[in-house]
Amino acid sequence: MRTALLAALLAVLPACSVGAERMIPPGQDKTAPPKPEQQAPPKPGQEQKPVSLSPVMPVDAPNPAAMAEAPGKKPGGAPVGDAYIIGPEDVLSVKVWEDGRFSGNYNVLPDGTISIPLLGPIRAAGLTPVQLEDAINQAALKYLNAAHTAVQVEAVKSKMVYFDGEGIGSPGAMPYMLPMHLFEAISARGGFKDFADKKHIQVRRDGKIIETVSYNDLIKGKHPEKDILLKPNDHVIVK
Repeated sequence: MRTALLAALLAVLPACSVGAERMIPPGQDKTAPPKPEQQAPPKPGQEQKPVSLSPVMPVDAPNPAAMAEAPGKKPGGAPVGDAYIIGPEDVLSVKVWEDGRFSGNYNVLPDGTISIPLLGPIRAAGLTPVQLEDAINQAALKYLNAAHTAVQVEAVKSKMVYFDGEGIGSPGAMPYMLPMHLFEAISARGGFKDFADKKHIQVRRDGKIIETVSYNDLIKGKHPEKDILLKPNDHVIVK
């Protein structure tokens, strides 16, 4: 009887194998891995680590922290424009990034120069800050392979507008850092006092009265051209 059962089992096995092969779709490799959508989802609590796409920085790449304060950065200082012309008595801040011995604050001397240790006198008057940077860079090449300089104006003393008379809010000298019109400048000096003669505001230039202005006319829209652009060394007189 055992022999009969064994013979029957051997007869059935080939048929089962053929049936399993027929269940595989045509053209699909029997050993191919399952498609992504057929893969089992990750187990709860098991996170997949993201793949980093950041490029590897070369060893000689510049340090971002050091580059945060790069040559040409000019925080603070007097609010002058890029076209400001340096003059005698101005106070300048000079920073040479490659060598701190050249850095410091320098007064522009009456002859128009600044005196930097080792570099000697360098003409500053008549130049913009950017032009002076180039001049210092050239002078520093005597000692350095490369030079990057930042110059900023710390205080303006070479260009002033003067306010005279008892009617002005704050008489005295005011640095001329940016172009300004007459009543913009008066406002910056505290405006007028209550008893000021606003009908006869005078602007004196090179020793001559070049304009007499009525503030009352201006606020009514009359003669707007009389709100003139001031120049260094102008005197504004409010009685």
